[in-house]
Amino acid sequence: MHDAYEAIPILEKLPLQIEAVTAYDGNLVVGTRQGHLLMYTVTPGTTRRWDVALLCSNKNFSRKPIVQVAVIPEHQIIVSLSDNVVSVHDLTAFNLPLLCTLSQTKGATAFDLDIKHHVSLTGDGVVTVRLVVAVRRKLQLFYWKARKFHQLREDLALPDVPRALTWCMEAIAVAFKHEYWLVKLTGEQKELFATGRSQEPLITRMVDGEQLALAHDKESIFVDADGNATCSYTLKWVEQPLSLAYDKPYLIAILPKNIEIKTTEPQITVQVLNLDKPKLLAVGQSTKGKSQVYIASSSHVWCLHSIPINQQIPQLLGEKQFGLALKLVDVWDEDEDAKTQMQKHIQHLQAIHLFCSKSYPDAMKLFFTLNTDLPFVIGMYPDMVPEEYRSRLRYPYPIPALSGADLEQALQALIHFLLEMRHQLCSSDSEARTEDVGDNKFSSSAAVAASLKSRNEKLQIIDTTLLKCYVQTNDSLVQPLLRMRDSRVSVVEGERVLRHSHKYPELVLLLQTRGLHQRALQLLIRHAKRPDSPLCGHQHTVNYLQHLGPQHIDLIFEYGGWVLKSHPEDGLKIFIGDKSTSGEVDQLPRPKVLNFLKKTEKTLVIPYLEHVLQEWGDTTPLLHNELIHQYRDIVVAPFTSSDPANVEEEKGRRKIVCEKLLKFLNESKYYTAATLLIHFPYDGLHEERAVLLGRLGQHHQALSIYTNTLRDTQAALRYCQKHYTPSGPGSEVYLTLLKLLVSPIDIRSTSGSPVMQQQQQAGKPDVETVLELLQNHLHCIDLGQALKVLPDEVTLNLLKPFIHASFNLASSVCKQKQIMRGLTQSLKLQTSEELVARQKLKIMLSEYTYCAVCSKRFTKHSAFAWYPNGDIVHFSCQNQSVCWVH
Repeated sequence: MHDAYEAIPILEKLPLQIEAVTAYDGNLVVGTRQGHLLMYTVTPGTTRRWDVALLCSNKNFSRKPIVQVAVIPEHQIIVSLSDNVVSVHDLTAFNLPLLCTLSQTKGATAFDLDIKHHVSLTGDGVVTVRLVVAVRRKLQLFYWKARKFHQLREDLALPDVPRALTWCMEAIAVAFKHEYWLVKLTGEQKELFATGRSQEPLITRMVDGEQLALAHDKESIFVDADGNATCSYTLKWVEQPLSLAYDKPYLIAILPKNIEIKTTEPQITVQVLNLDKPKLLAVGQSTKGKSQVYIASSSHVWCLHSIPINQQIPQLLGEKQFGLALKLVDVWDEDEDAKTQMQKHIQHLQAIHLFCSKSYPDAMKLFFTLNTDLPFVIGMYPDMVPEEYRSRLRYPYPIPALSGADLEQALQALIHFLLEMRHQLCSSDSEARTEDVGDNKFSSSAAVAASLKSRNEKLQIIDTTLLKCYVQTNDSLVQPLLRMRDSRVSVVEGERVLRHSHKYPELVLLLQTRGLHQRALQLLIRHAKRPDSPLCGHQHTVNYLQHLGPQHIDLIFEYGGWVLKSHPEDGLKIFIGDKSTSGEVDQLPRPKVLNFLKKTEKTLVIPYLEHVLQEWGDTTPLLHNELIHQYRDIVVAPFTSSDPANVEEEKGRRKIVCEKLLKFLNESKYYTAATLLIHFPYDGLHEERAVLLGRLGQHHQALSIYTNTLRDTQAALRYCQKHYTPSGPGSEVYLTLLKLLVSPIDIRSTSGSPVMQQQQQAGKPDVETVLELLQNHLHCIDLGQALKVLPDEVTLNLLKPFIHASFNLASSVCKQKQIMRGLTQSLKLQTSEELVARQKLKIMLSEYTYCAVCSKRFTKHSAFAWYPNGDIVHFSCQNQSVCWVH
């Protein structure tokens, strides 16, 4: 407990019996049992006894006790209840004369005032007053205007006689003998709860009249203007209160034996005072905002003078009552800057105290709210900041040494705090960038640079600390942190932490994300041959090199060579990748990769080229030519083994390669046949040479290879089918084949050099094949040219069917052309007739003709369009019209 108030005697041994008290602006109004109405002025003195003087009085007002008084200083009136009727007195006169008596309130037992301050449309302050009076089993409502009370609305009927009542917004809380009710001005009534064993129920208005405290035996229950409980708890007293008043932030209760002062949140007893038989409580508001609390017995009055807040707060901080200290700051009579500074100081101490009390999440929430310096917060944790820096930090309370479960919980709270700070920094940076773009001419480049530097430094502290936390709590989050696009983990500190905790894959990731690829690759090589290392093996190097990209091609060649030599198949993946990396490795410069493979591991050249050309669809002639050369070299290479078994196995492999070569020559469109042909031997790879010759358009030489060298007429026919075109060089391939079949001897090779040195005997023409060729491909061969080359052995009788077929084909083509000519002529005549008909059509435009689209008139210079349905539109409107008739 601490001293919140000081009890100072105001009136002592008053010869009259006090029945009611109220106060305002340093003035005390007393109503007595003898019917006297007295007003005193109270002046604070330098000692515990203040100066009190009788300001005015009305000793002849009533012969009955004055049981209730209230002051409306804004309207200079006093409202009193005596002899069961409500009266109004003039506050400005010395004898407090009676202004009026509300005769309709005869039989009244209690009243309450609702005083509200408003601002009018003109900016002037307006004070409205409403009065509620309990008269037997009804409530009478009035409002003040023109120096008198007027009826507000019709009376509200009640089920019983009220013993106490209090305004609460647009409702009235009413206490009967056994229960509390809430009565709204609309007439709606709501039963709340029982009053308990108390014969005198209490209703106390709380903050701004929006909350009430209702007495229930030794408890106070808090409700709002709708009768709903505002707290999940009740305020408990030692004994049942006789009177209750609220002086923010304290609730003051007169108990049978003493006066107890409490706060609702936190629920603590602040102070206990002992006075002689107190029975009445009054809280007087001041125009300066400071309130005075008065306590009265039958003959004495005390003022509960509030101890200055700047004296209370140090006491509370010493007792670690931070919540109450913050509430006192709200009512502190100081400027806003001083209040804000004090509030932050208290919350700062509270956050550190919460941390020391193991309430880590609550402490971090406060630190986040206060935007506390990151090193100050992080310094409370072990091994988070350098020891020499931590030794310079000063904390108001001893920071406990964290370990075990406490350390785990504290680190989780710190992680949440850091993530919130990071999100706030990133959000504020985005907003700042938007503002800079929108108002760039008013921004200072130096200020922006300084702000950016400060932000980056904070982010580096946050991310580095997060890394340390994750290593200790959940190491599976380390890699996601490092992979973040805007991660700011310090390389030096991060490397130290990761090495110390043997997190080598994470260390490689840190170096990779910072662009320190050479250091990362050196680390991978050192650990590749360590069986106990998580980086053991060559696959980690392969995966790393796959993601480097073309800008680091030299690093790929430098650190990929050892993988190619030791594990060729996996090493090849560095350059061809897999499904997850194909988007990166396919950007590597392929000619450079090809040269590197030829120098490092030649066996991988063909697999690499096959992947590049077949999977990636590369059309570079250099690569296509190179794959053909690689295939050809394997096929024509001499056998290196004399073992028959090995020779047979090698022949099988070469056969497969030869098939690949021939297929590739037939399918690829991007190699340069002219440069390749000179590298193919004359005494082998005949079909391959024929394909190259065909690509060059040298059909006679290609067909000569099929007919004279390979003796494969069917292959020659397939060649003709592939290269035949109705016009151009390919139109005579069938005729060329016919000539070769008629004259099968060719004494020169395809390149002009002698054929094999053996003698070739003149062969006879293959008449049967010639006739079959004519029969199946007559439409592709000029019969006149064919007749010139046919041998004498082919009689006219044998050619009779083909001649008839040729004539019929020519006749059919001629008739088809005649029909097409007639149809075309007919269409021309039909179109001409339609044109003449359209040209005869007249379109009349007048001043009453409007566009069917925009509804505007046509001028004499307007271009227009006419639609088949008769609509006329401006030429510019024609695309908007839907007037076509199909």
